[in-house]
Amino acid sequence: MKRFFIFTVFLLSCLLSTGILFAASPEVERAKRHGAQGQVTVRVIDSTGKPVEKAKLSVAFWTSDSSANAVVAEGQTDTNGCYVATGKTIHSMNYTVTKENYYSTEGAYWFYRRGENCIQDGRWLPWNPTNTVVLKERRKPIAMYVKYVDQPVPVRDRPVGFDLEVGDWVAPHGQGKHSDFYLTYKAEAQDLWTGSYELDLLCSNRLEGFYRAEKDMWSELRSCYEAPSDGYRTQVVLCLDRTKYKILKKEQFGESEYLAFRVRTLLDDKGNLVSAMYGKIYGPIEFGVGKEHHVRFTYYFNPTPNDRNIEFDPNRNLFIFSERERSGYLP
Repeated sequence: MKRFFIFTVFLLSCLLSTGILFAASPEVERAKRHGAQGQVTVRVIDSTGKPVEKAKLSVAFWTSDSSANAVVAEGQTDTNGCYVATGKTIHSMNYTVTKENYYSTEGAYWFYRRGENCIQDGRWLPWNPTNTVVLKERRKPIAMYVKYVDQPVPVRDRPVGFDLEVGDWVAPHGQGKHSDFYLTYKAEAQDLWTGSYELDLLCSNRLEGFYRAEKDMWSELRSCYEAPSDGYRTQVVLCLDRTKYKILKKEQFGESEYLAFRVRTLLDDKGNLVSAMYGKIYGPIEFGVGKEHHVRFTYYFNPTPNDRNIEFDPNRNLFIFSERERSGYLP
């Protein structure tokens, strides 16, 4: 009996995951092939929750699986921050929201929901729900030291300091003078597919460290406006241990994450924080790349002590780059 119960639960979970148990109705299947009318009220608010009036929306309704056949509707929000989007689609709509002095926002709304009978009388249900999106306002974009690092760690198994203001390893491995944090890279690679790799990021001074957070991937401004006032951890450990057929251990830092950091702290004689400098690292953080085992990451460093602002102005990179190198950095 117990084995039968376990098997039944397993079978039900498989049916649920594949959608077999709740097969779509003929009307839903028809809509997926030929489309149906859908309507959504897009409500746009700023980061404080205040409605954003006269925000411009561009909404694409998918009439097939090819973007070339998408039907685009455009308009702007009313005094309540609302815009009603209506169109025919086989499953979803994509939208872009813009306004001067705001960071653009992109997203999607799915009318089709697997396993649900979400069609009635040729219309997607629910009809005209409210979908709230955040349009982050530009507050105080500042000049920062911003750089994409793509180079091998000079030594293995030992910590090497990195200077954020110089953008290089600390001497004698580079031109850096101040170790804002240390990187330790370890690797035991047997071949292209088998090996053990580890990258440690470490801050050595008290009250320094990293704050791990999820990016706002829908917004042009991926991070928060300010680095946190507390909650920092002194170390971040990333690793990958794999064989040709199996990943044994994996702790990586992906595209959807970022690190806020606090470095160059000064304390009074009672151990209280007097001064610090802040910034962020946008994921991914990659390591063990290629034959030279490169490490790759993009960082933003605010040069003003005690200023937790990490909202970068892309036109004010304090590093002197060519136009090609300067372009491409997010706020």
